Amino acid sequence: MSLSEQEQRALREIEKSLLAEDPKFGASVSSDSSFVGSGGAITLRGIALVVVGLVMLVGGVALAQSSLWFVLLSIAGFLVMFGSGIWMLRGSGTGSLGSSKKGKKSKSGRSGAADSNGAAGKLEENFRRRFEER
Repeated sequence: MSLSEQEQRALREIEKSLLAEDPKFGASVSSDSSFVGSGGAITLRGIALVVVGLVMLVGGVALAQSSLWFVLLSIAGFLVMFGSGIWMLRGSGTGSLGSSKKGKKSKSGRSGAADSNGAAGKLEENFRRRFEER
């Protein structure tokens, strides 16, 4: 499903405001074109481990009638698949968690992004105003 022209324009404006507000973060986001993002990375190594685990699982199930040791092969295959999936989802551990610690609050209690005049700051101000009115 493709985006409408209005949605594409809105995304471009958000990208421009992101690059204007935080060029270092904007550059890292725009250069990273992986599927999962900076929190995790679906890599060729991870996919290969999932395939190896699947082959071990299926092979162990298929050969389980000849010996019970193949049941252990199936369990090991499942553990390899599960572990590689977790490994791919967690990534290297230096994703958005490290960058979120840097966003300390200012004296007014707002984050640095809300203090600027960018689109994100305006949206956050509108949300705060609506929330405080209730």
